Amino acid sequence: MTDTKSNIAVEPHCVHVIGLGRTGAVYVEALLRTGEIEDNLVNEGTTFSTLLIDVGDGDIQVANDYARSFKTRMASRGIPADRFNHESVVLAPGDASKRLDDVRVSLERFAKGVKSSKHQSTVFIACGLAGKTGSSMVVDVARELAKLGVGSNVLITGVGQLSHSGDGEYSNSAAQTAVLDKIDAVCKSSDNNPFSGGFLVVPTEHSWQRLTAYTSTGVKEVRQQFKQMVTNRFVADSFMRWAVSDGATHLARLTRDHGGKCNMFGIAKFSHPGVQVLPGQARSIWDAALQQWISFVPEYSGLKQTFKTDSIEVHIYAARDMRIDVMEEQLKEVLLSNYMKPNSTAYQAHKNEFFDELTSYATIIMPNVGKNDLASYD
Repeated sequence: MTDTKSNIAVEPHCVHVIGLGRTGAVYVEALLRTGEIEDNLVNEGTTFSTLLIDVGDGDIQVANDYARSFKTRMASRGIPADRFNHESVVLAPGDASKRLDDVRVSLERFAKGVKSSKHQSTVFIACGLAGKTGSSMVVDVARELAKLGVGSNVLITGVGQLSHSGDGEYSNSAAQTAVLDKIDAVCKSSDNNPFSGGFLVVPTEHSWQRLTAYTSTGVKEVRQQFKQMVTNRFVADSFMRWAVSDGATHLARLTRDHGGKCNMFGIAKFSHPGVQVLPGQARSIWDAALQQWISFVPEYSGLKQTFKTDSIEVHIYAARDMRIDVMEEQLKEVLLSNYMKPNSTAYQAHKNEFFDELTSYATIIMPNVGKNDLASYD
């Protein structure tokens, strides 16, 4: 078991993000919400660039609001304003093949902000794989950014969120299948692969199931929309919390070791506030619920039973009284028995105390995933 905290000085690592479509905007929001971003910007030579691209502005207003408040947060700490660059581009409905022309100038400004950093950097290009805006643009935007020459110290990393069973018409949509075909081909190609930091596929089914399994009150349509919003924000927050943790050392290691490849970034949620178990209930009831949802990882991982990997990295988050060591051992047993190749021993686990005493979850990273390994791919 490895504790994630370290007293070793870490070289600053800059994280930037392009959000495509509604889901991509949620990832921009999530990164802006993390206090670690402004902590990093106090270091000389650091920068932070964000870019939102969507058809219409209805789904990017919240992220724009966070960007405005982020500038205020910077000013309160005396951080120079020119270290943060934010822009949003609103596209008109129309031919998706022409959208790249509409964002090229904004991409150039974004790249300029990234290149002004004097440190190693990662650029995330985040989108929902089942929608129409992000899935139609993610590879082209990555290639255009690579052409702009952001520098050898910058790795471009795709982040594609899979749909879940509560996404209605978007669940395992034709658009998702088509973009998985494209990403799979790009990541297996030795030529013209813009994802130097790899492409991370993010499943949402476990988080969706954990929230919805015991919630049935209220107006159905309103409840459904709220649960979708909570699930998407929880997944994006969990991803970005990991990305900037420990000075982004875990992110840097992943992009270094598995850059250019398609990798699974699973998020498994074990408890949710007020759902199934309540504060003050017996420890045995909490233990049983946590063990139950750990056992559901294979069912909701988004992977087919035939998938096997050479290495697994886990980051588990729980309150100090949730017996995190026991949880990690149970999760380890589930992961090794279901996904690890015979004779492979590359398993890492990092434990983190979580600020919410009623929430626990884990991020589960497994490299070298192909489209045919995904349960959602037909």
